Amino acid sequence: MRVLLILITVYLLYRIFFNFVLPLVARYFFAKATKNMQGQFNQQSQQQRTSSRREGEVRIETPNNVQNQRNRNFDEGEFVDYTEVK
Repeated sequence: MRVLLILITVYLLYRIFFNFVLPLVARYFFAKATKNMQGQFNQQSQQQRTSSRREGEVRIETPNNVQNQRNRNFDEGEFVDYTEVK
């Protein structure tokens, strides 16, 4: 009798969790993710509106350390061409 009572209790808790609690938690996380995405979209669209570039103008921005690293690579030695031997 005690085992049957425990099984019924576990079953009811299982049903309550998956029918009520889990949807509420999922709805909270989806709402939070949606709000974050909307904020990022609004921020990005605002940056595009305040941009001083003309339409169609392309600008490539690279950090200074990447440009310095490229320049150092050419100064470190000579390039040796090789042929593949079969």
